[in-house]
Amino acid sequence: MDLQKLQAPIEKQLALLGYELVQLESAKEGRDSILRLYIDHLDGATSNRKITLEDCVAANDGLVTWMDVEFPDLREDVSIEISSPGMERPLTKQAHYQRFAGRLCRIQTKLPLNGQKRFKGWIGEALKDSITIEEDGVLKTVPFEIIQKSRLAPFDEDKTPQPRHVVALRTHIPDVHEDAGVETSAGAEETPWQP
Repeated sequence: MDLQKLQAPIEKQLALLGYELVQLESAKEGRDSILRLYIDHLDGATSNRKITLEDCVAANDGLVTWMDVEFPDLREDVSIEISSPGMERPLTKQAHYQRFAGRLCRIQTKLPLNGQKRFKGWIGEALKDSITIEEDGVLKTVPFEIIQKSRLAPFDEDKTPQPRHVVALRTHIPDVHEDAGVETSAGAEETPWQP
């Protein structure tokens, strides 16, 4: 299954249904192939509405009908799972970093950057081709092209020293316990992020 080939058409169809594709991934569970979609509302950055079970059902119904026409063979071989991004939501686009500026995230890179592949820092500036984070009081710039995986780290915010350089960005960020626009899965228990 070619995720790059599927991503753009799925993003377009979800947008017609009122949702943003946050992340698309494939998985194997036994003999079953699964296409996992994490979705948000298109206006998620401004509305802070959470993804509900009803949203997942609506997105699933709209996608399945469309996929039966556009990708009829795919549905014979693959199951589809749709859920919210959860508390430790993936950060896959520049807009995600801009939306969550001042929040703590974990980043894993494909290649070492100054001998380091794993970062945990406060999100600073998101430019066209890189993200700046503050890790242990040091500003670090990570190019988007080498990011393999990135997620918010809300459960570590209270026990991580507060940033010195991105503190101005945090003035508009609500307390992590107020959700800050981060969705939780409807009826599902969240699992910790594992690199």
